[in-house]
Amino acid sequence: MFSIFTSHSFAAKKHKIYKKLPCYFNGVKVGPSAQKDSGVRGGRCCVGCSAYKEKRGTSMEVRRGTPVVAITDMKVIKIEDSSAEQRSTSYIKDKYGVVAGKDHFTGGKELIKPFDALRIYFLDTNGNIILYYHLHETPLVPGFKKGKCKIPLQYEQGRETMKPEDCGGYSEDLIKNNFKVKKGQVIGTSGHAYNPHFSLGIAVPADEGIRNYILEIEKNSGIVSYIATAKSDKDNLVSFKGKQMVKSIAEDKAMERCRVFFKVHGEQMQNSCYIDNVVLVKSIEGTEYGMKKEFYEKPYQFTTKYMKFTAPQRDFKWENLPTDSDAYLFPVMSKKYLKEIGYYN
Repeated sequence: MFSIFTSHSFAAKKHKIYKKLPCYFNGVKVGPSAQKDSGVRGGRCCVGCSAYKEKRGTSMEVRRGTPVVAITDMKVIKIEDSSAEQRSTSYIKDKYGVVAGKDHFTGGKELIKPFDALRIYFLDTNGNIILYYHLHETPLVPGFKKGKCKIPLQYEQGRETMKPEDCGGYSEDLIKNNFKVKKGQVIGTSGHAYNPHFSLGIAVPADEGIRNYILEIEKNSGIVSYIATAKSDKDNLVSFKGKQMVKSIAEDKAMERCRVFFKVHGEQMQNSCYIDNVVLVKSIEGTEYGMKKEFYEKPYQFTTKYMKFTAPQRDFKWENLPTDSDAYLFPVMSKKYLKEIGYYN
């Protein structure tokens, strides 16, 4: 993992802190603002634009595939992908008998192609949740969009999302760094939904009690577990999982469940069980209930109940180069910067 602050050439550049996020920077045009909780519609960078009421992040309009960086030092809460090759209004109408209409998913378009819906929730050191969505890819979960995690043709609201543990797990670098990323590190690439863009949301705790609670439970996060998957070479329709902090025990659990399932079919079927794969995943110490469980497993609901989404382009200070200041970093950096940190050869 590179160190953001050790690049000797940064010192020669002019560092600047902005009171608000510029409307144009590094090829990005700031689009419609996050409106949920903030009450901002289009915002000063997109006067006349109309955002939907529950919009959680401000649109960063930029070419699909553009590298997106961490705006501060953060820790991963959850990563999930519900992307599809396309989202079709007529498909939804034919299948469910409803019309999607001119809503925040379609923008009035009959067909959105491609439809990128990869989301990453981070926690920063101030107890704020940083949400990136409409990303195309992320190096933090290399297995997304590959093999059995290939995206479907049609997007469907409510379909089970792709999770890291089902797609080869988190990257080795992320695990090694205890699920932390550094300010200025590439965490994904921009996607497409209605137009080429990704969205950036910053949710702040509703009060200091919630903030302190979040920072306290974060101390127990980042524990690594193994998930082993057992299958039968005579029946590929079922699989069995075992989750433990010790790899061999996770494998034993998965094999035991497989053998118990096929016991009624005889010893030959039991002996057909084998370990298909083992992945490392992030887990939480102990058993979680209530708010703690919701924080890690359902951050969408947690932020709705206990946090307030801001208009990030308006409400925070921003900087054009990564330093140890309390300003957030531009979420898209120049090609020169990306070359200097080793992203481009």
